[in-house]
Amino acid sequence: MEAVEFYLITGLVFLLAGTVKGIVGFGLPLVSITLLTPFYGLVDAIAIMLLPAVVTNFWQAVTGGRFIGLWKRLWPLYVSGVVSTVLAASVLVQIEPFWPTVLLGSVILTYSLVGLAAWQPPKPGTRETWLSPVTGVVTGLITGLTGVLVFPMAVYFQSLDLDRRVLFQAMGIYLLLANVALASAFGWQGAFPDGVTRLAVVGIVAGLAGMALGRRILVLLSAEQFKRVFFLALGAVGAFIFLRALLS
Repeated sequence: MEAVEFYLITGLVFLLAGTVKGIVGFGLPLVSITLLTPFYGLVDAIAIMLLPAVVTNFWQAVTGGRFIGLWKRLWPLYVSGVVSTVLAASVLVQIEPFWPTVLLGSVILTYSLVGLAAWQPPKPGTRETWLSPVTGVVTGLITGLTGVLVFPMAVYFQSLDLDRRVLFQAMGIYLLLANVALASAFGWQGAFPDGVTRLAVVGIVAGLAGMALGRRILVLLSAEQFKRVFFLALGAVGAFIFLRALLS
């Protein structure tokens, strides 16, 4: 592809990913990696996603007034997630991307089915003391190998029955920490492709524009209606990535 095509594809993908994040509060890494992988491959798609994700998740993490309380309650999840993310990402850049790509398709498809089923997990209660670090480890391993940061962490957060604004900030803290961990692992192993900074700047601008657009769409469209369409489309793309990797 010509350089102009790279920038155009990257801009359109992050515009869409930012729009999704503006409507439902998450999804920029999920959508961008899902759509960039067929063009760039999994490792480069994750690398391009990282800087836009850090920028767009920063304010989500630090605004809301509950940072200290959330950290005191959920630090086992956050710390275990960061550690396992770094370990898995260190493995990712050393191995053939076939199985991580298959895993990516599987995770996206599974997450879309859970979203479409609108399954509400039970409250953890006293099990939270060990479920938090276990959820962090599993999410971190998936994050490090695929760049997808929301499963099963998002489902676990739903079980905590947090207020919508508190949930938004709790997810933002993990997303920010995990993206910084991924960027660190990629950086010290020299896994960032040439020209990634320019593509990342395009992603930041398009992602922020998409978030503003998503906020406008949210006024006109029910978030629940959008989620249904979002998960259907996500499931189709996840199945495509899974089958494409197997058949290749």
